[in-house]
Amino acid sequence: MPVHWAGRPCELDKIKIIAKKYNLKIIQDASQAIDTRFKNKQLVYFGDICTYSMHPLKNLNIWGDGGFVATNNKKIADKLYLLRNHGLVNRNNSKIFGYNSRLDTIQAVVANYKLKNKLNRVTKKRIKNSKLFDRLFKNNPNVKTIKRHSYLREVFHLYHINVKKRDQLQQYLISKSIDAKVHYPIPIHLQSAAKYLKYKRGDFPTAEEIANTTLSLPVHEFIREKDIKYVVNLVDKFYSK
Repeated sequence: MPVHWAGRPCELDKIKIIAKKYNLKIIQDASQAIDTRFKNKQLVYFGDICTYSMHPLKNLNIWGDGGFVATNNKKIADKLYLLRNHGLVNRNNSKIFGYNSRLDTIQAVVANYKLKNKLNRVTKKRIKNSKLFDRLFKNNPNVKTIKRHSYLREVFHLYHINVKKRDQLQQYLISKSIDAKVHYPIPIHLQSAAKYLKYKRGDFPTAEEIANTTLSLPVHEFIREKDIKYVVNLVDKFYSK
């Protein structure tokens, strides 16, 4: 179950090799990665199911909450159609026990409109903003950015950096009216919900290091070039003290 975190695709060709070797299904969490590409292909081509979110904070957002599932497998699609609507074949006949997971008509209309008229513009602006951040942070030794690959189309649901003194920097930026956030401060294996797995601090050091150093900066389509330069200047100023 690969998670395309922050709008960056996982290494799907390698994941496909593992899945084939062990006869596994690939269910992709693409909640933050709508309009992403891996080697110029839609993510759905690299697995059995691809799930997307249209939460109000996502790149493609509707007026409430919702999501959708993409698949190239007709058998899976037919079952999903049943599951989302109580398993009903028609009003009186239930083939399987399902759920009430229908996206209401108004939200679907909003989603269709934004898919056709806004998503491409939103994606391009977020990519442009992120490239500017990358360029401006390039020579700052205090800021680590993620290496970009030409075969990935990242859509930057988040623009995140890894820094020392993360919490102090976050508070400094917030004091300057910058919406700096942490995604996410507690790794999965240390969450209360995962206690039954009996993991402890230190079991996944890379995940823990990232959780302690990651910081997300505003990258949405409404910010301007001068806003990005202002944020970068503040970060530079913080570390020059």
